[in-house]
Amino acid sequence: MFDFYAHSSESADKSGWQPLLEHLNNVARRAEEFAEVFGAGSWGRCAGLLHDAGKATQAFTARLEGSPARVDHSTFGARLARDRLGRLGLLISYVIVGHHGGLPDGGVQEGELHFRLKNGKIPPDVDLLPGIEFPGELSPPFKLPKDRTAFSLAFFTRMVFSCLVDADFLDTEAFCTPEKARLRTQPDGAVLLGSLQQRLNEFLLEKARSAPPTPVNTLRQAILAQCREKAPLPRGFFSLTVPTGGGKTFSSLAFALDHAVAHGLRRVIYAIPFTSIIEQNAREFQKALGEDSVLEHHCNYKESEDAEDEAYHRRRGLAAENWDAPVVVTTNVQFFESLFSNKTSRCRKLHNIAGSVIVLDEAQAIPTEYLEACLAALRELVERYGCTVVLCTATQPALDDQSSLRMALPQVQEIMDDPQRLYQGLQRTAVRFVGKLCDEDLTAQLVGELQVLCIVSTRAHARALFEKARQALGETEGLYHLSTNMYPVHRRRVLDEIRARLKEKPPCRVISTSLVEAGVDLDFPVVYRAMAGLDSIAQAAGRCNREGRLSHKGRVVVFEALNPPRMPWVRRCASRAGETLRALPDADPLGLEAMRRYFHLLYDAEDLDKKQILSLLNPKLDQDLIWPFRETARLFRFIEDETIGVIIPIEPQARALVQELRYTQFPRTTLRKLQQYTVGVRSREYAALGAAGALELIHGEFPLLCNEAAYRPEVGLCAEGGEVWNPEDLCI
Repeated sequence: MFDFYAHSSESADKSGWQPLLEHLNNVARRAEEFAEVFGAGSWGRCAGLLHDAGKATQAFTARLEGSPARVDHSTFGARLARDRLGRLGLLISYVIVGHHGGLPDGGVQEGELHFRLKNGKIPPDVDLLPGIEFPGELSPPFKLPKDRTAFSLAFFTRMVFSCLVDADFLDTEAFCTPEKARLRTQPDGAVLLGSLQQRLNEFLLEKARSAPPTPVNTLRQAILAQCREKAPLPRGFFSLTVPTGGGKTFSSLAFALDHAVAHGLRRVIYAIPFTSIIEQNAREFQKALGEDSVLEHHCNYKESEDAEDEAYHRRRGLAAENWDAPVVVTTNVQFFESLFSNKTSRCRKLHNIAGSVIVLDEAQAIPTEYLEACLAALRELVERYGCTVVLCTATQPALDDQSSLRMALPQVQEIMDDPQRLYQGLQRTAVRFVGKLCDEDLTAQLVGELQVLCIVSTRAHARALFEKARQALGETEGLYHLSTNMYPVHRRRVLDEIRARLKEKPPCRVISTSLVEAGVDLDFPVVYRAMAGLDSIAQAAGRCNREGRLSHKGRVVVFEALNPPRMPWVRRCASRAGETLRALPDADPLGLEAMRRYFHLLYDAEDLDKKQILSLLNPKLDQDLIWPFRETARLFRFIEDETIGVIIPIEPQARALVQELRYTQFPRTTLRKLQQYTVGVRSREYAALGAAGALELIHGEFPLLCNEAAYRPEVGLCAEGGEVWNPEDLCI
């Protein structure tokens, strides 16, 4: 084995090359350490020892010396795992075969696991690894559930895969790019959650001192106190049902940190469905805990420009690869799609989820067609990987409803003692349903208000109403439009201007899509909302009299558009809301009783596992242990019709980045920065912009808006192509 190598260097005499046995042992130690968190250290060690066993051949040495011949270096280790580790050794076979190209499907077609095991070419001179001891037959480190044995084993395979690929990446990085590996260690060492707990205590104490003694702030303090009181409870599933404006963001963070410290957990992961929330929450958490302690991971992320040096930026990027940070703020898309991915880049972080507190903010926003698969994954994390999950929302989505959900969450503990009383104490609005309104009548009512927010379901409708309001007013002073047709920097600038006008109390009329509904700190006396699901209406109501400063209740007016949106999901939510209100005519339409009934009706459907993910991953197993890992990853996509990002080069910063993009050899970093100046468009809009000659493709693949007239400062990108809807501004 000492005559074989894992990686080469520039030294011609091979003195600086990495011996294969050294690499295998290094990876085995790391993978064992990672997997030991969930009791599977021997699995991680076996995967590490065998993953590159096929490099013990003269053919691979020749490749390191410059031979162009390709060498299959993974099949040999996969066969050894199958033959020497018992029946479940096939799980290690999946992991080894996939440690570069991703977990394969398990069938007998070309490229699939059993095809590779049967037909993979093993060089005749491959070394049989003298000195490596096998543990004999492997067994799972936990009891498997009878109703989803196959699903649990598939999930376990993906977790062991994560341990191996992260260990392999880290050891390869340490040898090939040691300067990069050194950046992974923070200058002051790892930040302990206990120290972050103390920083949060100080931050919250100062926040309480500076807050005016209003009834709303008094209730917020009571909510925070209950969260901290319940934090020592045993690990498991929790719900935090707090009305909008109740301060649940910091209260849930306090519970998560206190709970993690009480139970010796490793990190806090905050998963958020909406771009508007993730950027705001991450900034608030960084103020409280320090910028180095909070990793923000999503497609629109941009490091602050006043960061000290380039090394800081690179450390943050490296931490995002495997979530090696004490507090991670990410998106539902990133979190759940990684749990069902087969790719090395996405799965690499999974082992760091084990032993964490996972806060699902706005839990009701999990796409219904993937709900049962998501619930099954959450159950695995809690029951077998030492996690705690907190469902944090103003509109609790009844995920424990045994009558309508096959994968209903067991024993969900509510953190608040009396959510109904809390809801009544924070009730600051009166909701009125007015039936159908044409755009002309709606516009007349909006311009008749001094300060008003109107939320509709489509970008096309928002733009049309804005144009009508401008015509009615004869000006745009104090009139604003918000939608994802505006790039993120533009949206934030408009939101800041809106907040300033609301404080100064001049006219302020805003027409928006649903992107303002969750987590955006706006406070209007009057809110109009197009008919939608009760959860959306409740979120819209959270932008009305948010701080309780009015002497009366804020007004929330729910109307039906004459031309309702065509999207089936929006129609379904509105229909179920109507059924709920008819069934409970005397109930508060946004109260807990109505909300639970609404979600019961919404979830009573056959499409809670629309892509049959559970069926694919929970088959009746035979001796071949076949799972379609690659096919599952292809199907499990929260955003199926992905948008195409068009760069808007209007601002000087954007133009400078575009110039950098034109000439850089490494566009990824520049593209990440340009996300702040990018608008996502659907395929029809993209085709229309292309046909109009409004696009330039940089390097043949990065779309740039070359006709700036197509982007208007009031409404953003104006692309023809029909109705486009981005209901919750999901990001990846």
